[in-house]
Amino acid sequence: MFIITERQYNIIMKQAQACYPQESGGFLGGKENTILGVLPIPNKNLGDRTETFALTSDDIDLAYRFLVKNRLEYLGVYHSHPRGIPFPSEQDLSHNQKYLFIIGLQDRYNPELYAWRVEGSKVYQENIKVISDFGATVIDIQTGKPKLSENISSREMDIIAAMIDGWIAGKEPYYKKLGPTNWDASTFSTFA
Repeated sequence: MFIITERQYNIIMKQAQACYPQESGGFLGGKENTILGVLPIPNKNLGDRTETFALTSDDIDLAYRFLVKNRLEYLGVYHSHPRGIPFPSEQDLSHNQKYLFIIGLQDRYNPELYAWRVEGSKVYQENIKVISDFGATVIDIQTGKPKLSENISSREMDIIAAMIDGWIAGKEPYYKKLGPTNWDASTFSTFA
């Protein structure tokens, strides 16, 4: 069985839907069958991208560096089947991967993610459990620090942690009232 957080699962699903009708994919890394890292890769197929997902040696090098930097094990490559069911094709099986992760978009608005274990010429379905991100800390893969800590001081982090602990205990959060700022609204632009 594979475990994946909602956040990682949503990265894969949004990519598959955004690239539809073309195939999309990327690399999965983790530890002990828990998917902890998703590295989306643009489809490099030079031909019909609605039928094939392709990677380059540069993509493989990028994935290797991503996995090493984040101390993750290689779990496999994921890709979508925009018009088909999420079952490995002959081409998928020809790559000699231990695990295949396939997103089926037969119903584009209800994609399905399947994991397959390949042993010789036999294919076995593996269960995938999507777990909640509640209580998870998002770590910036560049700095190794929690995302929140990049923009605020340790004192502010302690205040936020105390507010969260109080909220969990059933206390109403207290927010410090801030005074007006000297921001000049005339410098705001809506041009995109």
